[in-house]
Amino acid sequence: GDLFLHPGVNIASRAMAIGGGVYETSLGQVHGGIFSFREFTYRIAALPDGTLALDYELTDVRDTRVVTLPGFYGVRIPSYDRTNGLSFPFGPTLAFDTARYEIDLLGVYRSQLGVVDPQAEVRGTIGRRLTVQLRGGRYTPTNERWIYGDIPNSLHVIVSGTDTRNYYRADRADAQVAWVLESSTARFTISAGALAERARSARPDTGARGGPWSLFGRNAPMGRLRPNPHVIPGTITSGIGGVVMEWADQGVTANVTADVELPFSTPNDSRFVQTTLDAFVGFPTFSTQSVQVESHAIITAGDTAPPQRYSYIGGAGTLPTFDLLQFGGDELFWAEGRYIIPIDRLRIRYLGSPTFTLRYITGGAGVGKLPTLEQNVGARFALSFLRVDYLIDPASRRSNFSIGLSVFR
Repeated sequence: GDLFLHPGVNIASRAMAIGGGVYETSLGQVHGGIFSFREFTYRIAALPDGTLALDYELTDVRDTRVVTLPGFYGVRIPSYDRTNGLSFPFGPTLAFDTARYEIDLLGVYRSQLGVVDPQAEVRGTIGRRLTVQLRGGRYTPTNERWIYGDIPNSLHVIVSGTDTRNYYRADRADAQVAWVLESSTARFTISAGALAERARSARPDTGARGGPWSLFGRNAPMGRLRPNPHVIPGTITSGIGGVVMEWADQGVTANVTADVELPFSTPNDSRFVQTTLDAFVGFPTFSTQSVQVESHAIITAGDTAPPQRYSYIGGAGTLPTFDLLQFGGDELFWAEGRYIIPIDRLRIRYLGSPTFTLRYITGGAGVGKLPTLEQNVGARFALSFLRVDYLIDPASRRSNFSIGLSVFR
């Protein structure tokens, strides 16, 4: 059947649905990967000795509608940021061959830019293991989406004017083919394709006087008017590839993603190979205690990459004792280790048991090479959705104290 994930969910291993779909929430975490096997279901088979066995059968029941309006009558989940203002996607999905092939036709209204960006995506499934995806249109890309998801980042902007991303504008098209390999404990996805992107700088620029509305921080230096770094206008064409490994067994969970870009042409004729790595490992220790380690890294070999391939860290979500996105470049490393201690003896009605977490964060970014890594150490106290964090930089003794909601990192 179907598996519905609700806000606040925290699944240490995998979320899997047989004969249905897994329906996600942006306000939760699934560390072992999400798997939907819609074409299979379970059945009970009688064995020759009279015992019963659990087997599966191919259902192959698919939606036969050609035109559908996903979301709310074609309106998808909006987002909000300091460059686009409100991004409001809308449009139909066309399905062919009983939904084995789908085409999303979208228009994305950008309130701050006053434009509607056309976008299209084609998805095809060839058997269980091979998928094809083609995308094209006008976008506002960012290299900091890994810090917070769209919904948490949008809430940051609306409430405090703080945007944990930098942006640029681009017309881009890409095509990828992905192959899936599975075992009882692991899943590997291998992809390859090509990308073409024509980039330009995005608002706000230095000296901007107006921007999207926010409840607080309208004139803060790191708020909604913080300028985006300039990019080199022009076209990048490149080959792209990636590997995703998802593994879970006996309470231990590991996810590793590696994406590689090999440009054929760039605006400044630079020749480089850029690899982006994301990793997460979680495992139990004593009793109900556990350890979680996650990391994000960018490695660039060859020439210096153009600024549209830079990424930034600092401030909320990465190194809280430093300024927002203070460090940036084509070489980046960030990692956080968390030792989580549930206080099981104390249980509060409706809220559950609180947790105490020891935290260690390190990171840095630079152009051409990594600088000396900065560090934050501290602790977190969490009860249901409420969390209290205290972190300090051991070198400068600069500290950060915050109270917030634990629906994101």
